[in-house]
Amino acid sequence: MTRSPVLTLYPHRPAEVGVPSENPNLVERGLILTDFVDRVGDPVAIVASDGSSHRAEALLAEALRSLLDALTGGRPPAEAVAVTHPAHWRPAAVDALRGALATQPDLRGARLSSDAVASLTALQADPGVPSRGIIALCDVGGTGASVTLADAARGFQPVGPTVRHPDFSGDLVDQALLSRVVGDLATSDAVDLTGTSAIGSLSRLRGQCRVAKERLSTSSVTSFAVEVPGHRTEVRVTRTELDDAIRPALDGLIAGVREALQRNGIRAGDLAAVAAVGGGARIPLLVTSLSEHLRVPVITSAQPELAADRDDDAETEAPVPWYRRPVGMVAIGALALLLVVCAALFYLLRNDESPTPATTPPPTTTAESAPPPAPEPSSEAPPVPAQDDPPVVQQAPPPVVTVTQQPPPPANSEAPPPPATTTEPPPTMTVTETPPPPSTQAPPSTQAPIIPTLPYQTIPGLPFVPAPIQPAQP
Repeated sequence: MTRSPVLTLYPHRPAEVGVPSENPNLVERGLILTDFVDRVGDPVAIVASDGSSHRAEALLAEALRSLLDALTGGRPPAEAVAVTHPAHWRPAAVDALRGALATQPDLRGARLSSDAVASLTALQADPGVPSRGIIALCDVGGTGASVTLADAARGFQPVGPTVRHPDFSGDLVDQALLSRVVGDLATSDAVDLTGTSAIGSLSRLRGQCRVAKERLSTSSVTSFAVEVPGHRTEVRVTRTELDDAIRPALDGLIAGVREALQRNGIRAGDLAAVAAVGGGARIPLLVTSLSEHLRVPVITSAQPELAADRDDDAETEAPVPWYRRPVGMVAIGALALLLVVCAALFYLLRNDESPTPATTPPPTTTAESAPPPAPEPSSEAPPVPAQDDPPVVQQAPPPVVTVTQQPPPPANSEAPPPPATTTEPPPTMTVTETPPPPSTQAPPSTQAPIIPTLPYQTIPGLPFVPAPIQPAQP
């Protein structure tokens, strides 16, 4: 809900704020007072048309009370109330308003804060502002523009005092557009704007220019009917014409922003963004010019004139840390997945490159190097000695059928020799793997034994190994 700063006083009922087009309760005449907002804190009172004097802060407090009653329907507010004041006000004006609010029962406990902080808080919620760096707030209102430098990392605390620029405002934009329209009408000989009869027509034309300015914020061309004494015509205005009319004043505002940055020792690289609020922020040329000259993004809302109306709650939740935001969580998840994939690849590549001898028992290579001297006795063919072999050796053919898979061990129960010589020589495997007769046929009784009879005494259970003590030769 918005109301124009126009207060109507009645002797028999509470005052009403706004104009009849905004406030339906303005159905009767009363004492009208205006221009009291900019005079808050002025020790000189405002004199009404009936000769009565009124303090500006008291009139503003009464207007705020009327606005609150319109919001709540005359009932006490259910929630806490906050009041914002212009950021360029001096401490004396703020204290005067605080004292005037204390006289209103419904506004006695209201919290008073700067509209710059409230505007940045509203922009932080929608559409969002940087969380670090310096933000330049340009508040273009009806009577002037204010430039405030705020530190986003410190809760939008102001950096230096707010600078006021009265040369660029909504009223001056209306006046510039009115001057252009009047100049076009003055070229016609049928229109006379110098007489007193044209004063009322010019007042209506000024209101039409304000409406045309608002339309040109969203469209490139607009038109409206103009009625002056003795003449009626249709006026067509384009956005280009409006931009040409306000460009000099806008250049002065941009120069003021640069001057404020230099005065506070802020470099251009430290400026994170520019926030544009107020009714003048709807002008497209304002946004594009600020971005072009300052080389930073310009942030505004769909209704910049209502940016300061959002409650600046002192208990506003802290900004969500970057690692809890959706983008941060997705980045952390992707990084974790990448680390897992890298670890898996490293493990697989390490297993592929690991040497195979680690799984082979080392005794295999040493066992194969011992048997070379064994084939020498087997290559000899000595005659059969006269000494008879033990009975166990004579019965070797029957076990041969079962020894095709392994060397034929003797049936002697003696303890095996030392481990160094227990390994059976590989040549015996070659002999047993290629027997001429199949394993299923019994060998004939006249078949020669597999192990030939050697001309020397051997160790029982170890063929081809000479015994340490040999019998005497005849």
